[in-house]
Amino acid sequence: MSTERLLITGVTGYIGFQTLVLALENKHYVRAVVRSERNISDLKSKITTIGEIDSQLEFAIVPDFLEKDAIFNVLDGISVILHLASPLAVETDNYENDIINPSVSMVTSVLDAAARVPTVRRVVLTSSCVTLIPFEWNMNPDSEKLYTVDEINTDVAGPFTGAMQAYWASKALARAATRTFIAERRPQFNFINLLPGVVIGPDNRLTNDPTANTSALLKETRAAVLAPVLTSSLNSSFPYVGIPVHVADVARAHIDAIDSNRVPGNTEYILSSDAPEGVVWNRDAAYVAQNYFAGEVKSQVLPMKGSLTTVKWSLDTKKTEEVFGWRFTGFEETLRQLLAQYLQLRQRE
Repeated sequence: MSTERLLITGVTGYIGFQTLVLALENKHYVRAVVRSERNISDLKSKITTIGEIDSQLEFAIVPDFLEKDAIFNVLDGISVILHLASPLAVETDNYENDIINPSVSMVTSVLDAAARVPTVRRVVLTSSCVTLIPFEWNMNPDSEKLYTVDEINTDVAGPFTGAMQAYWASKALARAATRTFIAERRPQFNFINLLPGVVIGPDNRLTNDPTANTSALLKETRAAVLAPVLTSSLNSSFPYVGIPVHVADVARAHIDAIDSNRVPGNTEYILSSDAPEGVVWNRDAAYVAQNYFAGEVKSQVLPMKGSLTTVKWSLDTKKTEEVFGWRFTGFEETLRQLLAQYLQLRQRE
């Protein structure tokens, strides 16, 4: 067993679940934050491949993440916090109340709670590559510039015209709030900010779920990325920057960031494959489908009827690969795995 005692938020989510599983496989003790008892039984039913985990895993039920001292009350004995929970970019009547404020408050609540618990030595936060640039950049992108982790979006004032624009601002504000907190409070812990690109790959929550179907897989980002090999009904209403990253690599980065000997404190890292040029969604998705699943393309199981417009964005991931010591899984393999899961679920249906 590892001597580290982890608190992980967002464990019911796409990235959070894989991070939880990887933490257990690496023999860490984990206190997983969930909203209800139902989440506990659901997670246990999905974690069936690890074996005996009762001595490694416990759950903390926190119905309201932003309630006073809600996180502080579950930090006893914890040495490292992996904070993955965050509001999603969902349409709402009030972007400030439903996206902006919760995103910043969730991060600052975790940091404030950690500062009051002497055993906490590190907080690892899931940020995003969208914090590097303003949302408006997509309409007039500088595709020739090589963007580094030193960039940060400062164009974060409303009013916002859509949930995605508000989401981009919320992530930048949360990242800036982390820097401010560390500089002003000088807590006993240090932080790591991880900035993933477009997170895709198989959804391991579906692996041991006998009720899972293709509709469970075709959600949000995964649906848009698979649109070029499936149907126009999955097309995104806005273009995507061509910076994919495998969900397993994002989980791996969170677990590796626990190690202070490997990853120095108060640092930030871009997580993206195929850097610096990125990918072209339509072209590269079609290549993967035709190269690995030619039979399914011919039979129109993969009808190749949709599309996803690409915005080129050059990112510098050299620092990340040098510090972490491994290379990101390429888009070709990432999409191959995602398509394989889609076909497996389709065959089950």
